[in-house]
Amino acid sequence: MSTLEEVAVEWDAMATSYNNMWMLITGFLVFWMHAGFTMLEAGSVRHRNAVNILYKNLATISLGSFWFYLLGYGFAYGGDNYQTATFDFIGNGNYALSADSIGGMAGFFFQAMFAATAATIVSGAVAGRVALPAYFLIASWLTAFVYPVVVHWIWATGGWASAFQAPDDGYTPLFVDDGGCGVIDYAGSGVVHLTGGVAAFVVALILGPRLGRWSGDEEEFAANNLSLCTLGTFILWFGWYGFNCGSTLAFDGDNAGHVAVTTTLAPAAAAIVGMIVNRLVTGKYQLGNVLNCTLAGLVSITAGCSTLEPGFAIVAGGIGALVYMGSSKLMKIIGVDDPVDAISVHGAAGVWGLLAVGCFASEERIYLAYSSLECNGASGTQIATQLAGAAAIIAWVAATTAPLAIVLKVTGKLRVSEEMETAGLDASEHGGKVFAYIPEDDKAL
Repeated sequence: MSTLEEVAVEWDAMATSYNNMWMLITGFLVFWMHAGFTMLEAGSVRHRNAVNILYKNLATISLGSFWFYLLGYGFAYGGDNYQTATFDFIGNGNYALSADSIGGMAGFFFQAMFAATAATIVSGAVAGRVALPAYFLIASWLTAFVYPVVVHWIWATGGWASAFQAPDDGYTPLFVDDGGCGVIDYAGSGVVHLTGGVAAFVVALILGPRLGRWSGDEEEFAANNLSLCTLGTFILWFGWYGFNCGSTLAFDGDNAGHVAVTTTLAPAAAAIVGMIVNRLVTGKYQLGNVLNCTLAGLVSITAGCSTLEPGFAIVAGGIGALVYMGSSKLMKIIGVDDPVDAISVHGAAGVWGLLAVGCFASEERIYLAYSSLECNGASGTQIATQLAGAAAIIAWVAATTAPLAIVLKVTGKLRVSEEMETAGLDASEHGGKVFAYIPEDDKAL
């Protein structure tokens, strides 16, 4: 082997090490997001259900990691067939990491954290009344099968809607002949957040509202600890830098820097819009609403974090706040009880995040983010492509989640008894409470 060849081999090995380290560090940040979800949800529910939230979130990361290892990663990335297939629906292979795969162990770890995130979105929406075994089954189903199929469609090289496809190898991205380039969802507004949001909506709708939710005192269902909600939001925002920047899947400083900027500006704009609108509508500076607007801004930029210029990231985040507030109001009108507004934050803002790419994406940024991919950027064709992706995700998740939830409800396994719900899940299922002392007149009990 010549000296130049030796240098090339050493350089490749060093680059692989740097890339793996990048994936691990950003994956650690995504793992830390689960602490944010836990704090946000625990602060949003009543005291008597807080331990239940803590327990479910620990179970979610555990079950999600296990099932994604056993089955989900194989369904997501195993056995791309784009060289021979005309419609590649699902991966097939590398179950339980049985074969070498792109990204190796570091890649699996990073993707497993995403899978658990999609599942934990459901946790808050069904808080206070879902039976633990039913939730465990739903979370397992999502991470083992439902979510991985969506991942394969949009992120795998051979997925039928993937912007990561390779047309030169015989497979054509969605609408590419009309200037489109597949569904652009760089870090998961659709793949992760819309998937979790739709599942949350379906299960919450079938489950029904908490007892007295639409007939009782509104204060009885207020967040019990806004300090925890605020802490959770900051942890999530911090973790989102790993979520979005890590989606470069390699140590790409220029692209990651751009992603970090858009991931800062979008939630900042969303928070400002939330502050202004909330003050104008209610005459108050309501913290909880602004926290959720901030999260909606983060969801809104996740699909386009690498393809929107900073100015358009601000626009996307600001509109995301309005989308969240409108959706939150709609959920109350139709009677869907969501204690943490997960459906609106992740589902509604997730749809908008996909559409924002079609409206504002830069052709140059798309080229830089997706290497050799060429398309027209923001255009009617790309909007149609993004809409098609959103519609497919909604249809798939609803069709695969609803039957399970219905069966659990019909068999009496989906919801706890009225007695258990009235007593609180902490006492009835966990034998304890989150605080050693809670005043008896606290309406948030």
